[in-house]
Parts: sequence; C-alpha cells; structure tokens
Amino acid sequence: MPGTLFTTLDVLRTVAGVASLQRPDAAPTLSWQLCGANGRILSADLPGLEASTRRIRAAGSRSLLVIPALLASNAHQLGDIVRRDTAALRLVERHVAAGGWLAACSSGMMMPLQLGLLDGARTGAPWMYQSWMTHQFPRADLGADQAMSVHGQVFSCVAPALQVEFMLRVLGHLHDPDLAQAAAQLMLYQPERQRSVPALVSQRWLSRTADSPVYRAVQWLQEHVAEPYQLAAVAQAAAVSERTLLRHFRQVTGMTPLDYLHTLRVERARMLLEVTLHGTQAIAEACGYSDAAAFRRLFQRITAMSMSDYRARFALRARRRYWRMESAAARRGMPG
Repeated sequence: MPGTLFTTLDVLRTVAGVASLQRPDAAPTLSWQLCGANGRILSADLPGLEASTRRIRAAGSRSLLVIPALLASNAHQLGDIVRRDTAALRLVERHVAAGGWLAACSSGMMMPLQLGLLDGARTGAPWMYQSWMTHQFPRADLGADQAMSVHGQVFSCVAPALQVEFMLRVLGHLHDPDLAQAAAQLMLYQPERQRSVPALVSQRWLSRTADSPVYRAVQWLQEHVAEPYQLAAVAQAAAVSERTLLRHFRQVTGMTPLDYLHTLRVERARMLLEVTLHGTQAIAEACGYSDAAAFRRLFQRITAMSMSDYRARFALRARRRYWRMESAAARRGMPG
C-alpha cells in the first residue's frame, strides 16, 4: 500500500522543514532514503519520493526501518506474500540485529510477527486479520485495543489512516519530541486553533508577515544595480542599522550585501555580452562601474574568464557584418 509510504515521506519532510525553520544555522539531524526489499537504495523522479539531501552518520544516531502496509485480499494471501519475500525478511532481520528500530503499519506487522519480533508482546492488530494472526502467532497477544504500541524495537500501528500520527509518535520517541509536537500542530487537525483563527484575524492579531530586512535589502539592490554602492542606503531601505543588516544578510545569504550586488552586476554583464555588441566600457557603466578595468577584474574573478572570452563563447546574436543578410537571402530564395 504505497499510500503509507507517501505519508511517511510527508511526515519526514515536514519534521525536517520545521527543524530548518526553528534552527536555520544547525546541521540537519534527520535523513531518509528509499530502499527495496533487498536493501538496495532506490531513486525516484516523482517530487516527494526523493531521499533527503544529506545522510546523517553522526555517532549515536538511530536508524528506523519503516515497513508499509501490504495489500492483500485475505489473510492467507497476506501470509503467502510475506513468506515468499525472503529478501525483505532478511533485510528486516539484519536491521534489527544491528540495533535498528522498526515501524510497521497495519498488515505490515506480518513481517515482525513472522520473524518472532513480537513474541511476548501485547499489542493491537488490524481487525480483519486479527483472528488469523492470533492462530498463526500464539506467542504474541494481539488482543489489545490500543491503536499504536511499542514492543522491544518494534513500533506498530493497526490502521493505515493513522500513519501521520503514528510516524509523529515514532519520531517523537526516537528523534526529537519537540519537533514532533511542532509538526503535529501542522499535520493533525486542531479544532481549537481552527475556531480561534478567524477572531484573531478580524482583531488584527494575525496579519500578513512583514518583509524581512534581508528581503527588503535584496529588493533594493536588484532595483539599483547600476548605482554606486552605499551600505547606509541599503540599510535605510531595509529599515535596520548597518551592523544588523550585515549580520542578518550573512546569516541568510552567506555573503555581504556588496558581494550580492557584485553577483547581480556580473549577471547583468553576462546578459549584455550575450545579446548586445556594446563594448566593455559601456557594459561596465550599465553595471554601475565607471572604471571598466576594475569591472573586468571583478568579472574575471567571479566567472574565471575575461569578458571578451565570455562573449566569444556564449554570444547569442550574429556579428554586425551578418545583420539582416540571412533574412535578405531567404527572401530572395522565396517565390514571388
């Protein structure tokens, strides 16, 4: 049942997003990958199915293997599916032997049951398979009425529809309870908040978020590329002190406002070199430099090539000697 897989990825991405919002300067502490039954890492082109951008290999990190629900028309077919999938069973067994955790949803509980990982557990089971599972695995007490439980290294949940809440609880237990709680506020229905928001909006306690100083600075720089750079003018446009602007700008963009302006100017120069025949002096002036030599040095430092070399490699228009000749020749060749 791939829906449980998609839902798991939604939860992981939401928790990671909350972490990046709350701790933008901290290194990521949560990563994930998709793997097949044989343990081979899978890649996918669909948005949301991709792995996280960075794997976490920190000492003491915890590894969780999520087993999605399995689609079967009856209990006997479910048993056959699991028993035949020896590669997946070996993967689960190796993972647990190495100290990893499992999160099994609904009929996915068949795998830890088959391996004896729920022996001695008192847990719930999907109601449609509960009687059959009870007879097949008498060492587990599957009569509990709770929807979610944990036994040893195995988390289990009886219903696919509870996958969001299930994964949030698992991540709260294994990873970060505060992050899981914050993500729960976004992903689970919050009746009190739903009722209170309209009143807060009407009373203007909740309003449109004001633009950040960095955003205002970026907008101002983009609109004044060709003007002389003055930090005081940028800070005034951002409505903060120069020192505050420099600190925030570096934190958000990784560069100073002047470095950002340099990238804007070089990008403008690239465009002009590609589609016009203006000389370097005129292009430098269009980019805010009266000293063409200084701008050529800046361009070379950022692009690792001279302005003339860049034009020779990336020009997108014909040289002047060929202007309109191609179209004239084409007209002559056309029937009258």
